[in-house]
Amino acid sequence: MLDLFTPITEKEKLHPIFQMILQEQYKPERDVLNCWAEGFEDRDGKFVYEFQTTFESSMWELYLHQFLKDLGAKIDLTHYAPDFVVELNQPITIEATIAAPAQGGIAPAGHNQKIAPKDFAEFNQQSTIRILNSLSSKIKKYRESYVQLDHVKDKPYIVGLASFDRPFSHFSVNRGIVAALYGIYVDEETTIATGAKELIKYPVDAVVKNENTTIPVGLFTTDEYKDVSAVIYSSLATWGKIRALADNPTAMTAYNTFHFPIGDSIIPEIRFAMKSEYTEDHADGLHILHNPFAEYPLDVSTFNHTRVAQYFIDPEKGLNVIAPDDFLLLRQLQSIV
Repeated sequence: MLDLFTPITEKEKLHPIFQMILQEQYKPERDVLNCWAEGFEDRDGKFVYEFQTTFESSMWELYLHQFLKDLGAKIDLTHYAPDFVVELNQPITIEATIAAPAQGGIAPAGHNQKIAPKDFAEFNQQSTIRILNSLSSKIKKYRESYVQLDHVKDKPYIVGLASFDRPFSHFSVNRGIVAALYGIYVDEETTIATGAKELIKYPVDAVVKNENTTIPVGLFTTDEYKDVSAVIYSSLATWGKIRALADNPTAMTAYNTFHFPIGDSIIPEIRFAMKSEYTEDHADGLHILHNPFAEYPLDVSTFNHTRVAQYFIDPEKGLNVIAPDDFLLLRQLQSIV
């Protein structure tokens, strides 16, 4: 089994969350990560170093590994790429990545309320740009390398992506990924300002990067990206997820969670619980977004977990989401230290 928590480099190189998790009080959180890592293999000899120094991308890979185990998948880790070659009800391949900060951008860890987003139109736009950047990289890698591999040919190719592109990146929920893949923009600012009874949303072709550049969106609205079968996405597979799953009932932590609205409302249902009463599933907050033009479609039953949301787009009927009534949209933690 991987030894994740014995430091193998200088303290100044260690990620701040990794340094924090070494404290004795976070043993239950370490237990969660060790559970996720059971059966995982460090194929290039760099995983533990990257886990300790950059954390988010490695943690996300372990999260996906546990999700696949929960589904009863047969995971083949003998290949160097993509990250997961999997047998469920169909053979699939998965490449894990994260939406990271732009060069010179602020890291997601260690933020405070002073830099919480105030303009959600701008916030979601920037989230979309970082998501598109990560997707572009993994699609290019597939086309230039992975597609030629015998264990990848003729199988659905799925990108597993998590957002860590800025402080409070989890606030974007699914806005950025839906815009990136389906070209649907949810106008929260106008919805709030007008008191609309339904979310105001409309199709868009591009997102503005700067005054001279726009980036096309709607990757899953034509057959240009038919080689990508689906995207697994989460904005909540974070340190907060680890703490939510940790067996630590005496922790003085309060959980505010936002869920799909009830009935005809567009206002999320808000719940409050202390750690001793709070429960969360590993798959809560996970989105599976299908490509209707996929050359090798992902079967709807492959990730048919009761806690995930699955997205399908139809040119005539629009976006259809199959999800639990109380699907987890957002989680906020407040702790007394």
